[in-house]
Amino acid sequence: MAKRKNLFLLSGALLIVLIAGFLVIRKPVSEKYRTRAAAFFMEQKYSEALAAYNKALAWHGKSVSALLGKAQSEYHLNMFDQAMTDITKSLAMDSTRAEAYFYRGLLRIRGNENQLAVADFTKAIGFDTTYARAYYHRGVARAALADFNGSVADYRKSMDLDKGNIEAYLKSIEARSAADDFRGAIADYDRLLNVDLGNAAAYASRGYLKLNINDIDGALADLNKSLSIRPDSIEVIYNRGSVYARKGDFASAAGDFSRAIKAKHKLYKAYYNRALSYMNLKKFNEAAGDFQAVLKGEPDNADAWLSLGVLRSMRQDFSGSIPFYDKAIGLRPDFAEAYFNSGVSKGNQSLHKEAIPDYDKAISLRDAYPEAYYSRAVSELNLQQADKACADLQKAKSLGYKPADELIAIHCSQNGSR
Repeated sequence: MAKRKNLFLLSGALLIVLIAGFLVIRKPVSEKYRTRAAAFFMEQKYSEALAAYNKALAWHGKSVSALLGKAQSEYHLNMFDQAMTDITKSLAMDSTRAEAYFYRGLLRIRGNENQLAVADFTKAIGFDTTYARAYYHRGVARAALADFNGSVADYRKSMDLDKGNIEAYLKSIEARSAADDFRGAIADYDRLLNVDLGNAAAYASRGYLKLNINDIDGALADLNKSLSIRPDSIEVIYNRGSVYARKGDFASAAGDFSRAIKAKHKLYKAYYNRALSYMNLKKFNEAAGDFQAVLKGEPDNADAWLSLGVLRSMRQDFSGSIPFYDKAIGLRPDFAEAYFNSGVSKGNQSLHKEAIPDYDKAISLRDAYPEAYYSRAVSELNLQQADKACADLQKAKSLGYKPADELIAIHCSQNGSR
């Protein structure tokens, strides 16, 4: 009996040794597959990586690194539910992995759980304070929560840690712009252009932002720089024309619109804006030709019909302008400017009784319309309706329309009546 007992004990010891040896073998094999999977992942071969991670886990199911790598591969393969399951398992095994919190944060952004995403990215940053991507994506989540100051701070931290992350600069600019912090957005473009000197789109976008702070010369300088890098950008050429027009340099504006039209013949907005430039240059025939070109391509363009009417009015053809205003109103019944201009043309023909309903309609569509109040007052004065006229003149004055002062001094007492 004693011999049998010893034999049993010997067999048990041997079994323990064999099991331990089997575990020793399993871990290196699992690690081999995990290493191979990581290489596939770095090459963005996510299907191959997932297969290799599964093999690694088949050999050693408690490998947190393999499980987390599997979840990351699943995320990039749009297997989001499975990725969340595996990340949850990995965190139950090891709650100190920054990458696990980072990917769970990404999944929560996808699920529009931005507050939870912020918490996860914060957790990841707590384990790795140099985690640039975690700062960046926490900024994304905060921006979605309208926490623009917080998002900008995160984007800036991401920029500091990864100066090559162009997207972080752009997201910071987007957040600042959403908060109307145009100067801050311009400063971010300054930083971006220190990193990426040849970014034509960034110069152009910084130029557009400068218009928001009325830095027209700065905007032109940026658009010129953008075009020096990409001289054939139709969009930038067209927009530079708009900036020239805003500056009052209508000859240069017309030149840029002409370049845009030459490059893209059916760019009707360029025809329209060149026509406006021609009007300011008193080139009425050229302007009329461009408005007609717009209407050939866009016959329902109410703005072009209105502008043709204005062009007739500028030539003192007031009766000829009316059909164009009527056409614009027919296309856009809420077109306050068309009603106003129709009233002006009628008033200039001494048709004051007919003009007043046009002014009434314009004012009903846009209450803060000082020119309409003033012009209606002129017609009312011509119709001997002094009380109404003075009320309208006082309204125009309250809206900052200076020409009203002279008529008030002539026709109205201080209390606004005759």
